[in-house]
Parts: sequence; structure tokens; C-alpha cells
Amino acid sequence: MRPIASEQDPLRYPLNEIFGTQAHVRVLRVMAVEVEGPLTTSDIAKRTGLTVPGAQKALGKLLRSGFIYRVGGGRKHQYEIQRSDRLMQIAIELFQSEKKRYERLLSAIKNEINNLTPPPHAAWIQAVPREIDDPLILGLLHETLYLTKCANYLRTGLDGVEKDFDLTIELEGYTKADIPDLKLDGITILFGVVPNKTTGSTRQRAKNAMTHRQKDGQLKLMSRRLAHIIQQDGSIVRRAKDHIDSLLMEDQGRAAGDLMEWRNILDTYSIQRLIRFVTSSSERAKRLRQSNPFFAILNTDERSMLEAELGEQV
Repeated sequence: MRPIASEQDPLRYPLNEIFGTQAHVRVLRVMAVEVEGPLTTSDIAKRTGLTVPGAQKALGKLLRSGFIYRVGGGRKHQYEIQRSDRLMQIAIELFQSEKKRYERLLSAIKNEINNLTPPPHAAWIQAVPREIDDPLILGLLHETLYLTKCANYLRTGLDGVEKDFDLTIELEGYTKADIPDLKLDGITILFGVVPNKTTGSTRQRAKNAMTHRQKDGQLKLMSRRLAHIIQQDGSIVRRAKDHIDSLLMEDQGRAAGDLMEWRNILDTYSIQRLIRFVTSSSERAKRLRQSNPFFAILNTDERSMLEAELGEQV
């Protein structure tokens, strides 16, 4: 049985065409707020989580609607959103509002975590909702002595967040003894650092602790690999900008100066100049490597590239 009783023409109701399927929404979201410049079909498929045929189908429909357009020629066509169209400008604002809403949610959760005393070792998003009514699941790593108290305190603080965002949040508490059994692939860190599953004893870590020169050498090696990632995918710059903007919404103390310096670099440097800077041996480059925002926003594939270069977790 057809759910639609009567047809509506796309001239009067173009939003039916624009947002008619989840594939359309994913494609437009990527083009509107996640990247700058044109994308190939394979790029769009990778970024949206669609199959290449699925991305081709969505692009074909959006192309015919006039809300995206094709650039370039030959076999490797690229596509870009029609930013001069007023309806598309409003759609872009809608996607930006969606993104800012999520950033406000993360900020609200982080504020509650920052209120915990003593602070936890780490906190993270363990699972995101798959359906509209599914819960957001957080993980909390703390000392056994403080875990129950801090988990209860955080649970109370999250009540207000749930109300403000009309969302159910569940909390799972862990101690260091649970680390070997934790599934940490794809998590989003909100606070601290989750210890590596293969991390040895405190004495062994101290024995193997790197000197300042060794740490600087490792950062330089990571920066060379990072330059390659930036060269391959310029959208990482936008992700870094968004990450800095999110951090600067909160009090960063003395770190705010370096973050603002990075923000200015990302706004004013070309890709090639940025690549030269992150691999530079200048004193300024060495100083800012300590607060490099790119390392915090790498996706799983990009982080794997760094780990393959270093031969260990970063």
C-alpha cells in the first residue's frame, strides 16, 4: 500500500527531492559542512558511508534537481553544492545548526565530567544511538575506591543534559582491571587518555619513559606522516578548525594562546605552506607541535597510518 495519497510537484516542493532519502541528506551534509571544494563520487561514498552505486544514485538525483553541479571533465567527475542558491544556503545553515547542537551536547557532558573529584582517568562515548530512541552510552574509567561515588555524581549531573537534549544517557563504569576486556575501537574520548591494553606496570613504564629529545623526535616523525595525510585529504583542516573552536568554548587556561595561534595558521596558510610548517624544524613549529590539533581529530584509518609509521600506539 502506497503511503502517499497524492503527488506534489518538485517545483513547488523541492525539499521533497532534496531531503527525500537518507542518502541525499548524507551527501548534502558532507558537501555543506564537512569539506571545502569539489568531491569525486568515490570520495563522497567514503565520507558518507554509502556504497559507490548508492552515492552515484543520490548524486544523479541531486544533480538533476540543480542543487549540486558537476565540475571538471573526463572520467573523474567532481561535484559541488550550489552555494549561490538561497534554498541551499538555508540547508547549509541547517546542517551547521545540527553540527553545533552536537558540539553543545559534547560540551555539556564534558562539563559534568570536569566536575568530578578526583578526576577520572578517562571518559568516552562508548556507543552512539542507532535508532532515535536508543541511549547514548558513556564509559568512565576510575580508581576502584572512587568509581561508585563519581559514577553516581556524574549520573546526577547528566540528568540535566538528558532533559535539555531530550536524550537518554547510560553510564558504564570501569577500573583498570577491566581494560583488557574493553572494546575501544571507534570510541570518542571526552576526557583523559584510555591506557593501552598492553601497557605494563608503572615501574616498567617509568623505565621505558622517553626523554624530551626522544619525544620531540617522535612528534617530528608523526608530523611527517601527518603532512602526507593532509596532502591526501584537505578536509582534515576543517576538522582541526572545528576541534579548536570547540576547545576554545571552554576555559583552556595558558593553552588558549597556542590554540588561537593554530587557529590563525589554519585560517591563513595554504595546504602546501601548512605541510611545510608541520614538518619544519623552526622553534615555532617545535613549540606548537606539543598542541597540534590534528592528532586529536584523526579518524581510525588516519591513526592507523601514524601507528604503522611508528610501530606503536600514539
